[in-house]
Amino acid sequence: MARSSSGERRPSDGFGTIRGDEDEHTRVIFQRVLSHPIDKVWAAIAEPSERSVWVPGIRFEPEPDARFDIWFGDACEGPSHASGRLDPFEPPTRLGLGSMLFKLEAAPNGCVLEFSDVLWFDGKRSNVDFANAVLAGWHRFLDTLEIWLDEGVAALDLGEPDYAVVDVRGRDALAP
Repeated sequence: MARSSSGERRPSDGFGTIRGDEDEHTRVIFQRVLSHPIDKVWAAIAEPSERSVWVPGIRFEPEPDARFDIWFGDACEGPSHASGRLDPFEPPTRLGLGSMLFKLEAAPNGCVLEFSDVLWFDGKRSNVDFANAVLAGWHRFLDTLEIWLDEGVAALDLGEPDYAVVDVRGRDALAP
């Protein structure tokens, strides 16, 4: 989580990328270098007692093929609820929740988190505008995770960055 010179929280600079995947889906992909060991980050994502504090709308038991439920807030651009089975479930490195995928890799002084999700375009607005909304929401989600890891507090009121004014690699390919 980035901080201003006054110590105020502000969105991190990890604005993500957009690219196609092997299944011909368009994905948003974020990579964050975290100053925490892989097991601590896995616990924050997978363990219900931790996850319920920083992201209360995602619920599942951390076991193979377990059911997950995600309840998105009122401001969410997508559906209000999604559910499915955990796939993959490979502690402590890979966790899939439907089209969302968390990958963790050990790194010097911590780990690297790669988070990705498929852009399911809604046709109600331009693909670029839709991508900007999804990128902003997931950016805030990852910043909230970092605050939980760094400070041990929930930051559920954290604002979203304005993706209309930042450069995102791959976004230009979405324009008509």
